[in-house]
Amino acid sequence: MRAVGIERFGGTPQLMQLPVPEPGSGRLQVAIETAAVNPLDRAIASGSLAGLGEYRFPLALGMDGAGTVIAVGDGVTRFRVGDRVFGQFWSRPLQFGTFAEVSVVQETPAFGALAAVPDELPSREAAALPTSGMTALGAIDHARVPEGGTVFVIGATGGVGTFVVQAAAARGIRVIATAPARLAEQVRGLGATEIVVPGAQPFGQALRGPAPEGVDAVLDLVGDRSLIGGVAGAVRDGGALISTAFGLDEQFLADERIRTMNYRLDRKPARLIELTGLVTAGTIRPVIGTDLPLEEAPRALAGGVGATGLRGKTVLHVR
Repeated sequence: MRAVGIERFGGTPQLMQLPVPEPGSGRLQVAIETAAVNPLDRAIASGSLAGLGEYRFPLALGMDGAGTVIAVGDGVTRFRVGDRVFGQFWSRPLQFGTFAEVSVVQETPAFGALAAVPDELPSREAAALPTSGMTALGAIDHARVPEGGTVFVIGATGGVGTFVVQAAAARGIRVIATAPARLAEQVRGLGATEIVVPGAQPFGQALRGPAPEGVDAVLDLVGDRSLIGGVAGAVRDGGALISTAFGLDEQFLADERIRTMNYRLDRKPARLIELTGLVTAGTIRPVIGTDLPLEEAPRALAGGVGATGLRGKTVLHVR
C-alpha cells in the first residue's frame, strides 16, 4: 500500500510502499479515505515525542483520519466491518498512521480517540475535526470564561483557531481575534466580534480599545513568545493565559495573579464525542484551507503549502 512515513526519527517523510497491516486483538483495520495534517505529525516525525508512547519503524505518519472498517481483530465489540470511523489514531505502539491507504488502530486508542462518523458528515470534514477541534474545546474549558465574558485569541486563522472562535462564540463568549486585515471578514464570519491585526501594535496596547477593562482569558495558539509579550497584563485578575503551542515560559507560568498553562490535550474520548455533537448540530464546522493528494503530505509537513484564505486545516485525499 501507499503511505507517507519515516524510517527513523528525524528522517525526511517520504512516499513509500508498505505491507498492508493486519488487525491484531482489539484492533481495527481501516481503509483510510481522508487524513488531516497537524503540528503533532511534525513533532512525532522529528522525534521530539519519542518518550511519549511506543513507535515501530518504518512508521506511517498521520494522527487524524476518517475511513471505513474493513476487518476487526479478536475482542472488538464497538465497531463492525463497514462502519465509518474517524478520530485521532494514536495507538500503542504506533506504526500505521492515517497517511496511508490502510491503518490499524486500537478500538480504544491508547493516546487518541475513535468514534463513528455521523451519517451526514463527509469523510473530508470528519478527518479535519479530531486533534484541532478537541484542542479548541479543551482550551476553552480550561480558560473558564463565563457566558458574556471576553476571550482574546492569538492565531484565529489556523486549524485550532478556526474551531476556537466558533466554539467560544457558540457559548456566548465575546471573541477578539488576531487575523491579517485581508482575512478579517472571514474570521468575523466564524463569530469574532473584533479583529486585531498582528504587527500593527503590541497586543496589550491593541486590546485597550475593544477591552479597556481587560479580557477574561487569552488563548495563544501560535507559540510565538514575541507576540505574547505584554499580553498577560491585559488579563483580568483571576483570568487565564493558556497556550496550546507551549508558548509560555517560566516567567508566564509563575504569574500568580492569573491562571497560566501550556495546555496538552486531555479527555480525548469525551472531547471527541462533544465535538461530534457540535458538528452534527451545525454549531461549528471545520474550515479546510487546502486539499491535497496523499503524495503531497511531505510538502505539507515541511510547511510548503499555503492557503489563499483562512489556513484552517490541510486535508489529504488518500482514496
